[in-house]
Amino acid sequence: MSEPLINVVLPVDLKSQNTGRGNRWFSSARLRSQFEAELQDFCRPFLDVPIHLEYTRIVGPGQRAWDQDNLALALKQLQDALVSLGWFHDDSPRWIRSIRYSHDTTARDEGPALKVTAWAAD
Repeated sequence: MSEPLINVVLPVDLKSQNTGRGNRWFSSARLRSQFEAELQDFCRPFLDVPIHLEYTRIVGPGQRAWDQDNLALALKQLQDALVSLGWFHDDSPRWIRSIRYSHDTTARDEGPALKVTAWAAD
């Protein structure tokens, strides 16, 4: 792959969504608003090109890695917040061609945090 368009670590502590979400849309909306407020003054790269996206959850002290589906679910509201803040044109398949999720348990002293990396799609 080419050089990343974005390669940034966000001071975000994701919360497990494995506690049963039900139909509580307001909880999701509140979480998205919380992310938007936390990241409002953070850098705002705007990518108006199709991308491949990777989220790496940097696991902090006392935390553990989650199942991939739980990680994907925990990132949904964050991704919506990044779109709302103007990082990406939108999060449809036209603009975000692929998304990878992973954990990094080797840098616990840097966590909890989230690394966001994006490359231009071919």
